[in-house]
Amino acid sequence: MAKKANTETKIIETGEELIQERGINGFSFADIANIVGIRKASIHYYFPTKTDLVKSVLEHYINHFFTALDNRCRHLRSLEEVLTAYTEQFKSSLQENNQVCLCSMLSMESFSLDDELQQEINTFFNKNVWWLQNKLEEFHIPEEQASTMANHLFVVVQGVQLITQSSRDISYFDSIVSKEIHSIISL
Repeated sequence: MAKKANTETKIIETGEELIQERGINGFSFADIANIVGIRKASIHYYFPTKTDLVKSVLEHYINHFFTALDNRCRHLRSLEEVLTAYTEQFKSSLQENNQVCLCSMLSMESFSLDDELQQEINTFFNKNVWWLQNKLEEFHIPEEQASTMANHLFVVVQGVQLITQSSRDISYFDSIVSKEIHSIISL
């Protein structure tokens, strides 16, 4: 049973990497089979269709994202530290593998996704804004202002990822994000 779960996890993790690197239309089950070292038919055992795989990848990514984010922020005491930790969550994938957020990559190919996947991506985006808004409110920023700030910071982070990925210049990410965080904490 452990081998089965391990194989399934490897398929999901490889699918996540390939989507973040190439997009949903830039890889096949054969690519995953070659990387994982299994037969293509074995992938169909776990995921009959590419959509089934993407749904599992998305679920895995979202769970890991928010668990990691909460762990990063668990002992932070200032708003600046929390917002920096939040943006570092996105920066780490850019820095390590030049990859943008999985949901950002998937949203650029929404024409290839069914309604359920599109809804899951939107839920991820909304959960990010909600998470940011709650953190801002914890630091005594009024709800309406916190909502505007959370939406703005999220949009900036999403956009700066794309430009940073294209330019391969992480200093661009740092520059834009630090200005945004400074503008929030200086209010």
